[in-house]
Amino acid sequence: MKYITARVRPVKVYHGYDNERQIIIDDIPNRDFVEKVIKIDRILSFTEEYFFIECPHNTVQTWEYEGSLSDIKVQLQAAGMLVG
Repeated sequence: MKYITARVRPVKVYHGYDNERQIIIDDIPNRDFVEKVIKIDRILSFTEEYFFIECPHNTVQTWEYEGSLSDIKVQLQAAGMLVG
């Protein structure tokens, strides 16, 4: 298993869709950033601002992170998990 570290805070939880095919989203109250060791297999994607993380109970969360997309890419390349 491969991991990276990042200072993150959760922003939203995506629970799926309701009967009218509208996405169900819960905002998470603003919290301080905390350092986490993140299993790379849980990362669905990442942008300049957020990780999209696979979570229990068929949910996805967005986590805001400190630093830059370049910092994350360097960590992933060092772990042999990023091509290009």
